[in-house]
Amino acid sequence: MSKLEIIKTRTTKYIIRQIGLDMFTFNEAFRRIRGEMKYKMFECYVCNKDFKDDDKISLIITDKGNKVVCHGCGVEIKKELEDEE
Repeated sequence: MSKLEIIKTRTTKYIIRQIGLDMFTFNEAFRRIRGEMKYKMFECYVCNKDFKDDDKISLIITDKGNKVVCHGCGVEIKKELEDEE
């Protein structure tokens, strides 16, 4: 008997309205504050890289809520937003 699979993929489009580059530093206090929340913000929303202690975290404001990104993704997003203006 073969296994049947159903695979669904959902694509969500986010419109980035603003970015705060390097707004937070990932550390024990950040983990303690965010640890109980549903969206913990422990990884980059764009590239999924896990944050390590002392990493700078950027905040993006989208039409579907705030998300956090790593410094590298934040720099790229900021440049794209500036290029659009």
